[in-house]
Amino acid sequence: MVFANRLRDFPLVLEVVPPHGRASDKSVRNLVKKVHEAVRTIPELDAVNLPEVLDENHAGMPFYRNMDPRRFAGLLNLEGVLEPIVNKVVVHMKGVAAFDKWVKESLDAYGLRNFVLVGGGSSRVRYPGPTVAEANARLAELTEAYAGTVTGNIAIPERPDEVSRLVGKTRTGSRFFTTQVLFEAEPIATTLRQYGEACQFEGVRPATVLLSFAPVSDYQDVEFLAWLGATVTPETEERLLQRGVRPGVASLQVAVKILAKIRDAVEGSPHPVPLGVNIEQIAAHNFELAVKMAQEFLAWKDAKV
Repeated sequence: MVFANRLRDFPLVLEVVPPHGRASDKSVRNLVKKVHEAVRTIPELDAVNLPEVLDENHAGMPFYRNMDPRRFAGLLNLEGVLEPIVNKVVVHMKGVAAFDKWVKESLDAYGLRNFVLVGGGSSRVRYPGPTVAEANARLAELTEAYAGTVTGNIAIPERPDEVSRLVGKTRTGSRFFTTQVLFEAEPIATTLRQYGEACQFEGVRPATVLLSFAPVSDYQDVEFLAWLGATVTPETEERLLQRGVRPGVASLQVAVKILAKIRDAVEGSPHPVPLGVNIEQIAAHNFELAVKMAQEFLAWKDAKV
């Protein structure tokens, strides 16, 4: 399966956090087994998205807590089943030469073809690596001879001038975007409508936007996602943590309703943007719920067709 060929057909992606760098061999094997079982239970899955997990200090220096997504992709060995998508925070790299080396290793040594290139966590930090737009353009040059290669970036609708950023990244080669985890239909619905209009005006084919959702089991999950940047209103928080409802189930229902609102808003616009879904595991205790959420979205999609 070539992920690049599925981008216009409402792709479904499961995002799995690579194991901690100090995880035991047994823990890593168990996670690999869980991912394989998830792939078997969701035959319509289009890709497995592997984020790069790191923390930044006050000076913007990275600390990598988890396994390199490329290495984890190799351990998953999904070839012949579906393709991995590997994320890379490019701004932390030591210049363009380091980025070039990373790309060539990813293509030749790891056999990867799908990438999400990510920027830094602060607009006030001067990072050593290329910007996302620069990395997009360079990746396009380096992968010219590699069929089926596709580049993606991150969409943050709350960020000022985000529509212009999306158009600029689309121009430099981004074929898809993943959003932050969504618990509200706005501002993403408005951003998508404006992005579609801007692409039409600029004569640019809009990229597919993978709307990200994550299951929530308890208040700590809500706090963590809010810390990551998700917008959660008090009303939505109350719906997510309904009393008398099995932990996590309410978040599945909330996610499907939000997706329906966003899709209706986008499809009703003059220049609709192609959509897909990215289900984020976020925490190990929510893995099974993430698989269940993916199944819920497939059932909703089939009912809509």
